[in-house]
Amino acid sequence: MKLFALSNLCFFSSLFLYRIASANADGRETEHAILPPRGWNSYDSFCWIISEQDFLQSADIVAKRLLPHGYEYVVVDYLWYRKKVKDAHIDSEGIDLIDEWGRMVPDPDRWPSSKGGKGFTEVAKKVHDMGLKFGIHVMKGISNQAVNANTLIYDYDKKGPYTEAGRQWRAQDIAIKEKPCAWMPHGFMAVNTKLGAGRAFLRSLHKQYADWSVDFVKHDCAFGDDLDEGEISVVSEVFKGEHNRPIIYSLSPGTSAAPDMAQKINGLANMYRVTGDDWDSWPDVAAHFSVARDFAAANMIGSQGLKGRSWPDLDMLPLGWLTDANSTQGPYRACKLTLDEQKTQMTLWAMAKSPLMFGGDVRKLDDTTYGLITNPTILEIDHYSSNNKDAGANATGVRSWIATGRQGEIYLAFFNLNNAKTAISAEIADLGKALPGWKLNPSCKGTEIWSGKDFGVMQKSVSTEVETHGCALFVLNCK
Repeated sequence: MKLFALSNLCFFSSLFLYRIASANADGRETEHAILPPRGWNSYDSFCWIISEQDFLQSADIVAKRLLPHGYEYVVVDYLWYRKKVKDAHIDSEGIDLIDEWGRMVPDPDRWPSSKGGKGFTEVAKKVHDMGLKFGIHVMKGISNQAVNANTLIYDYDKKGPYTEAGRQWRAQDIAIKEKPCAWMPHGFMAVNTKLGAGRAFLRSLHKQYADWSVDFVKHDCAFGDDLDEGEISVVSEVFKGEHNRPIIYSLSPGTSAAPDMAQKINGLANMYRVTGDDWDSWPDVAAHFSVARDFAAANMIGSQGLKGRSWPDLDMLPLGWLTDANSTQGPYRACKLTLDEQKTQMTLWAMAKSPLMFGGDVRKLDDTTYGLITNPTILEIDHYSSNNKDAGANATGVRSWIATGRQGEIYLAFFNLNNAKTAISAEIADLGKALPGWKLNPSCKGTEIWSGKDFGVMQKSVSTEVETHGCALFVLNCK
């Protein structure tokens, strides 16, 4: 009972500090992404078909139910510029909306407030009035549609066509057709950032997002297998110059990402995906353990980022009410993970200090899912723990993580990747070895968070049985 009260006390203290950090970020230049970003993204529940009405309805719920727990960003995922017509799909060609300069603009049938060249300005204002921050998903480079139309390049500073060497430059001058987006080859291709016109196009694109009052940009097809350091550098420089409204810069996807790749760009962004898309299947969850271990071992958690810090991103949380990948249908089904698997996902994401971006339909947010994503100990660990690392395995199919808390507590997580209930244990002396500089008593008092069980004083070791694909999360006092 006392430990439960302490968990809640830590949570409200965390919330207070979160509010201070957030307010400072809005009021003056401070460190960006000082904590792993937290919010809601439309992809897992709507794929690409979300409308302005559905988005604002969802944002209102986020503001009322999730913002008090630090979920401050609401993000429109991809293809907000695509016409929702018969047979449209993620790699359709010729049905996107662009302006005269080849820049994507919202589909006015789905986003009516964008009419008259307003873009997302009105949506952003409504989101800000709710106390939230507004984000969008964008693709790499330039669209095939702009290249086919050979649109002029816009010079943002001079407010007219980009001119160099006595001529106006166009889309086909800067496009690299040999470098299409790997997973949307008919949609977008790379831009030649060695050309002034190429840099001017990217600058005009992302300055427009800033003009729309966007707070968060998820830049896809620019990392992992599609790594484009040149484009990331140009975009980062644009956001670095935005002083009135800090913009969090997120990179995706993370297919084939590794710490050595991330070390090339982490100082240019605030978060970056380290896996492919995560959906509600156990193999997807299990695939994150080795990746999370490697990035923690490389000291990438909370390392230098764009005007602040950067965070390895384990991807969105596909919990609650969902749709399917590449679907043209909205949310229609429940998460396929078992409850134990969902607890495992939340616990690993927190112990690895990943950004927490909930993907389920908040309009049908059930009590169980709500309890998972707002668990005070999980949120405390995700934002304020230190020394986060994989602590090794003492049996096949078993993983364990360790971290330390602000009050001197130790967080110990056991994960059972096996297909049967498994007994897992850790010697307290080994915990001390994993935490250099920490002097631990040979006994610890502890509570397991998900069950609420008080284990009392544990001598020499911590042990418990863990359900199939489940986890145990201990808060230990060993001093």
